[in-house]
Amino acid sequence: MIPAGAGLPRHVPRGVRPALDELLALRRHGAAMRRLLALDAERREGTRTRAFRNQGMDYAESRPYSTGDDVRRIDWRVTARTGRAHTKIFRPERGGDVVCLVDQRAPMRFGTRAAFKSVVAAHVAALVGWAAAAGGERFGAHISGARARHVPLGAAEGAAFALCSALADASPGEEEPLDHLAALAAAEGPIGTRFVLVCDLVEAEETLERAAQSLRARGELVLVCVRDPLELRLPPPARYPLTDGREQLVLDTASTGVRAAHARALEAHRALLCRLASHRGTRCLTLCAGEDLFGMRAAA
Repeated sequence: MIPAGAGLPRHVPRGVRPALDELLALRRHGAAMRRLLALDAERREGTRTRAFRNQGMDYAESRPYSTGDDVRRIDWRVTARTGRAHTKIFRPERGGDVVCLVDQRAPMRFGTRAAFKSVVAAHVAALVGWAAAAGGERFGAHISGARARHVPLGAAEGAAFALCSALADASPGEEEPLDHLAALAAAEGPIGTRFVLVCDLVEAEETLERAAQSLRARGELVLVCVRDPLELRLPPPARYPLTDGREQLVLDTASTGVRAAHARALEAHRALLCRLASHRGTRCLTLCAGEDLFGMRAAA
């Protein structure tokens, strides 16, 4: 967790759907979100980012060979044509872009305190866009479960606004699996892209592993896991009515079987987070609905 007094604001999303004015108002917190996601850390350290970018080089031009040039970069075709040695000049493939993948599918539209997980995820995603804008970077986004599913990489200010508009649109869309979404984002993002995946990790482990692997292969991954308090701790033993607006069910937390199943699911989820966070180039943060967004914690 970011230490108290680190200068971060407080923000607790509320409600069952994100409001456009609230998402746009988060723009003033873009710089704070950059610090929380450590988006500038690679600029200080640089090693891994340079390694990524050196894997992808675009040919720019050839110029006459000069003493000290790398002989491995001699352009033999131009040399043969002109009769004078020429060296190929390359420019690094563009990196440093920020791409957010956010889950807005039906399981995310659940909540027992303050806000649905989908609302919390929408606020996090909007902040990621504004964080990219604060750094003057390009930004793009992919949404699963919304009608407008793709915001192409572009100037972050406009792209962040487009993402906020898409998230505030109540129209549900295709509920694309996260590994498919990740494959699309990885295909679009240049080497060195910083990906932020916002979801609840309630999906098949193989699907999540494939998604993370696709994104890590192209750059850095920050995974923000959004959970509801009920998923982390059962309430006192009793019978609690739950509804999705169409069907009714009762959660009996007095049942030994229910409590044991909940404990197993919670432990499996924690183990998955730790495995994902153990990979180089991956950071995992956790956030609970009803809590301050800027109090999100690193996965243990």
